[in-house]
Amino acid sequence: MDSEIADVSTQNLISVGNPCVNSVTAELLGNPTDCTQGFYPDKAKIISLQHKDTGNLVLIVAGYSGVDTRLAGKVIANKYDVLQELGGCEIEVEGTTYSDAEISNY
Repeated sequence: MDSEIADVSTQNLISVGNPCVNSVTAELLGNPTDCTQGFYPDKAKIISLQHKDTGNLVLIVAGYSGVDTRLAGKVIANKYDVLQELGGCEIEVEGTTYSDAEISNY
């Protein structure tokens, strides 16, 4: 739960949900005034970050909507090989099911 994280830099994290629904994601993305900034309908992002001071790693799995976020999670679970091939710190996922999802570097 995002409410259980006092300091995002002190541990490795997987943060699920966009800044509108997850305060940890919001903090990690700089607390944007518009919580949907950078998120678009029918698309999701898988973002990997490393805290510059502690070296802890963060994986953000977030979409414009809950459905989009779920799709990104299913892509991680079922298409890890494709994600590895792409590499990169920010990956965009678009589609309706993980089997037909378009996956690309953002």
